[in-house]
Order: sequence, then C-alpha cells, then structure tokens
Amino acid sequence: AVVSATDDLVVSWSPVTTTISGADVTIIAYQLIIERDEEPHPHMIGKFGLSIYLPAAVTSIPIPSEFLESGTSYKWEVLAIEESGNQTLSSSTFRTE
Repeated sequence: AVVSATDDLVVSWSPVTTTISGADVTIIAYQLIIERDEEPHPHMIGKFGLSIYLPAAVTSIPIPSEFLESGTSYKWEVLAIEESGNQTLSSSTFRTE
C-alpha cells in the first residue's frame, strides 16, 4: 500500500478469536512493530522504528505523521500473543508518498 506521510496513519487488524483449527483462543496482548525497510546506520544497533504492546481489546492505533518520512518503505508486523505464550504474526509492507 501507499500512504500519505503527512496524515496520521491508523493501523488496524481483526481480533484473533480462534486457532487455525477453529478452537477458541484467549489473546492477552498484541504487539505492533513498524520499521523502516532499510539497513540501519552503521553506528546504530537497530533500525528506525517503533514497537508497542497493546491490550487484547485494542485492535487499532494511530501512527503519528512525525514518525513517517516521505518516499520511505516500511515493514510492519502484528503479533497476537496467546495466554500460553504462543504467538502468531501477520506482516507486510507499505510506502509513503
């Protein structure tokens, strides 16, 4: 997807309620990770990005425009964390105009 770097971006996902086999599952939290899709600066340990843990009832969060740079590619992941510790993730990419 291509998004505007000047508007606030809202990232949202559907709540996870069942396992892949259809059994009920209890999610205790989600983790959202967004990082620039580029090699880090040689004097930095990690990439420019953000990571946030959210309560299970939260399935969307605004990303401030101050975080996003024009003409930049980003990777994102949303991890659903189950009460036993199992984690399932979805991921993709987007680019800013």
